[in-house]
Amino acid sequence: MLRETNPKLRLLGFWLLVAPATFGFHSRPLIVSNWICGILLIFLGLKGRRNLAVIQIWLVAAIGIWLQFTPLIFWAPEAAAYLNDTLIGALLILLTLVLYPLPGTLPDAEPSVPPGWSYNPSSWPTRLVIGFLAFCCWMISRYLSAYQLSYIDTVWEPFFTPGTKSVLESTVSKAFPVSDAGLGAMAYTFEFFSTWLGGKNRWRTAPWAVLIFGILVIPVSLVSVVLIILQPLAVGTWCTLCLLTAILMLSGIPFAIGEVAATLQYLKCSKEKPFFSLLFKGGLCPKATKDRTTPPLDSPLVSLWRSARMGITAPWNLLASLIVGLCLMVAPSIFKLQGMGADTDPIVGALAVVISVISMAEVIRCLRYLNCVFGIWMLAQLFWLDSTLLATAYHGLAGVLLIALVFRKGPIREKSVTI
Repeated sequence: MLRETNPKLRLLGFWLLVAPATFGFHSRPLIVSNWICGILLIFLGLKGRRNLAVIQIWLVAAIGIWLQFTPLIFWAPEAAAYLNDTLIGALLILLTLVLYPLPGTLPDAEPSVPPGWSYNPSSWPTRLVIGFLAFCCWMISRYLSAYQLSYIDTVWEPFFTPGTKSVLESTVSKAFPVSDAGLGAMAYTFEFFSTWLGGKNRWRTAPWAVLIFGILVIPVSLVSVVLIILQPLAVGTWCTLCLLTAILMLSGIPFAIGEVAATLQYLKCSKEKPFFSLLFKGGLCPKATKDRTTPPLDSPLVSLWRSARMGITAPWNLLASLIVGLCLMVAPSIFKLQGMGADTDPIVGALAVVISVISMAEVIRCLRYLNCVFGIWMLAQLFWLDSTLLATAYHGLAGVLLIALVFRKGPIREKSVTI
């Protein structure tokens, strides 16, 4: 199938050569970049007329990744330039890494349920949810980057004043050498495509793909979520679309953790090959079992959703911890706090929210104990909190609740190897 990619590469190469003149690019570095990428694609398409070697596949993918960067690095002055390069780059990644398997990739065949598990953490319904969330974040970030790159004059903000505009024009955003919203859009592009790398048993056939996917979904999302939630502390206002993005990103993390845990389990326990061979080429797993729980993709949405959330439960105590965290985030505004209380409450509240949501993944339910640390901090803060009696009682109650709510584990409906 890879030989079918070669004519497409040549066509996309010619497209990049003529795009600057067709769309009236004004940035000389961007024009030169498009010409160089176009010539390289034509060369690679001609050199691999029968088939693409692995190194050629990765070179094409690297060109696609570079095209995602160029409109940001060179501050593309035209919306058409931004749209052209990012979409062509996305097509190149899609053609080389997603639609067609890399040479030597193991067949996507059963068994696909890891040893000790009752469900397949790499199932398509679960990845569909993550892909949909990443796509929504991508659309929002591209809209925000259009404002930062001066393609549009106004930005939507229904709730906060001054809100989104102030966040996008803040000194924090301007500290980045490129559009930070554009960087977010690029990250969501990579996250979206990493969701579709490999097949339904990629936890053992493509461990490298799962780990890349895990890095994009979990630590990168965590950093972004915390930064977005702490906007009032850094900028002095909220951004509605940024908050929506944070909610979407945080919601996707519990769906991704199970697959990463299964992959780490496989890499740790399998003795079939040397570690790096296993990491990059995958292998068999004799103790794995056949997947009898995942419905086909043409099943009703209710069945797909039920399958997608296998390994995820929302006990009432975690929901209560989430609410306590949200209350702490708004405490400085309610009680007009000053000093350390005004600075730490949003941070502690945001972290409590993040820990509560991630702990809804059954495979990492023990993470909920971190909320004890935040509860102890809230109680310790009472000794130097200079505020009203009501505010002091509010913080004391929040601390007690964060500690007390971690002792209930909640229901574990699926079998998995916990981390």
